[in-house]
Amino acid sequence: MAADELTPPLPASGDATTRRTFCQGALGITGLLLGAGPAHAALPGAKPPARSVIVLLLEGGISQFESWDPKPDAPPEVRGSFGTISTTNPDLRIGEHLPSLARQAHLYSVVRSMQNSGSGNHDHALHRLLTGYDHPTIAAPQDVLSNHFPAQGSVIARQRKGALPLGLPHFVAIPDLLQLGKTRRLLGPGYLSPQYEAFQAGQVPSSHGAPYLLPSGLVPAPGLTARRIADRQRLLGSLDVLSREVEYLSPHLTTYQHAAFELLLGDAARSAFDLNQETPQTRARYGDSAMGQGMLLARRLVEAGVTYVLVNCGDGKNLWDTHADNFGRLKSELLPPLDRAASALLCDLKERGLLDQTLVVMQSEFGRSPQINGDAGRDHWTAAYSVMLAGGGIVPGRVLGRTTPGGEEPAERPVAQTELLATIYQQLGIDHQAALLDAEGRPTGLLPPGAAPISELL
Repeated sequence: MAADELTPPLPASGDATTRRTFCQGALGITGLLLGAGPAHAALPGAKPPARSVIVLLLEGGISQFESWDPKPDAPPEVRGSFGTISTTNPDLRIGEHLPSLARQAHLYSVVRSMQNSGSGNHDHALHRLLTGYDHPTIAAPQDVLSNHFPAQGSVIARQRKGALPLGLPHFVAIPDLLQLGKTRRLLGPGYLSPQYEAFQAGQVPSSHGAPYLLPSGLVPAPGLTARRIADRQRLLGSLDVLSREVEYLSPHLTTYQHAAFELLLGDAARSAFDLNQETPQTRARYGDSAMGQGMLLARRLVEAGVTYVLVNCGDGKNLWDTHADNFGRLKSELLPPLDRAASALLCDLKERGLLDQTLVVMQSEFGRSPQINGDAGRDHWTAAYSVMLAGGGIVPGRVLGRTTPGGEEPAERPVAQTELLATIYQQLGIDHQAALLDAEGRPTGLLPPGAAPISELL
C-alpha cells in the first residue's frame, strides 16, 4: 500500500506503483506521465456547489486595518491615515482605497476574526495556511524549503477522480510553486506522489498589452516533433502489456499518458492557458499588473475546467509584508491594482455565469499589527485578521466575526484557518474528514481533528 492511498473505508487506489519515474521525458510536467490512482473521496448526495476554486494569495500579510476591518474610531496610532468608505453591503465599511470592491460587496462575504494559531513567522504561517498543518522541521535553515504535508491543491488533485477534459491539470499555480522571494516551495505534494504537484503557469506580464509566453510544459522541446511524439506514444502503448506484468507500472498509466500527450499536443488545452486570446479591452479591465493578468488567466483556467488555481498576488516577492511605509506602499503600489483586478474577476465570473460554481478566496498567512511601528509600518499579527470569500455556494453579503475596538483579537466568533480549508473542501464535494497515509504509512487526515467548515457562510 502506498503512502498516499486512502485508508479504509474510503476506496483505495494503486498509487504504490506511481513512485517510479518511468517514461517522463516527453513533458516538463512529469506527474502527468506517471500513473495515478483514481480514488475520489467525495461527500455523498447532491452535486457540490463549487466546481472550481481560485485562491488569491496576498503573500506577506495584507493589513486588515487598511482593507476589510478598518478602525476609524481607534486612536491615530491604530487607525492610521486612511479613511473608510461604504459598500453595497450596508453592514460593511472598508478601506478607502478599495472603491471597486466596495461596489461589489454584495457578491462576497468577509471574515474579520480569522486567526493563525501557529507562529508569526512567514514560513510557519504560509505552510499552515496552504496545508492546514504545522511543518515539523520548518525552522531548519534551507535555501528552498519544501512542504512535508501536501498543499490543499495537491490534496484536491489527489481526491478528484481521473484526468480533466483536454488533459488539463487539476491544480495550477500562477506563476509557480515558490514563495518568499523564491526561497520557499510550499505548494508541493508533500508525502503524496509527484503527479499531484501544481502545474506552473509561468510568469504573467505586468501590463495588459504585453504578450504571455505559454509555460514550457505546453511547448514541445526543441527537436521534439509531432512525429517523434507519436513514436513515443506507440512505444508506450506497446509497454502497456508489460504494465500488467511488472509491479511498478501503474494499471492507470495509460489514462495519464493520454492526458499528458493531449495537454502537450492539443490545441484546446493550450488555448485555455493562452492569455493572448483575450481582447485588449478585457485585459485592460484587469489592469496593468501581474496580479491582474494572473487573475484573468485564473478565470480562463476555471472556465476551461481546472479545479484549483492559486494566484500569488505578490509574485513570490512577499510584497504585502509592509513593515515599513505601510500606507505609502498600500496607496500607490498594492491596493489599487488589487482592487481593480479582484473586482474585475468577480464581475467577469458573474457575467459569464461562473461565479455560482467558482469559489474565490482572498487570503494571507496572517494580518498586520494594530500598533503602527516607528517606520510607519505594521508588523506581523496572527491573533486576528480578515479574509474574503465569494461564489461557489458561499452566502454573499455576510460580515462574520468582530474584532475588539483596537483590532487586537476577535471579540466574537474566532475562525481558525483549518475552518477555511475545510470550507473549500466541502464546497468542492470533498470529505474534509478523509484520511491519507503519510510517508511512514500512518493515517493522516486531510486536516487536523476537529476542523469543520464555516457553517455561517454556507
